[in-house]
Amino acid sequence: ITVIQAHEAKHRAQELSEALDALDDRSRDIIKRRWLNQDGKKLTLGMLAEEYGVSAERIRQIEKNALAEMRSVLTI
Repeated sequence: ITVIQAHEAKHRAQELSEALDALDDRSRDIIKRRWLNQDGKKLTLGMLAEEYGVSAERIRQIEKNALAEMRSVLTI
């Protein structure tokens, strides 16, 4: 890994953190547990739906809105 690559990775991580900070707590939790688990284990829509007491479709909608909000914050 070069110095430039390390700098770019750090910048991307910082942007991701800022995008996650723009979300409400529930949306942030869903995105993190669906896509950013450290152990590489993604939770399914159904698993999160059961935990939150809503339908899997509702979790999908929350996820979709959260990703759109994150895209608006990111400078891609």
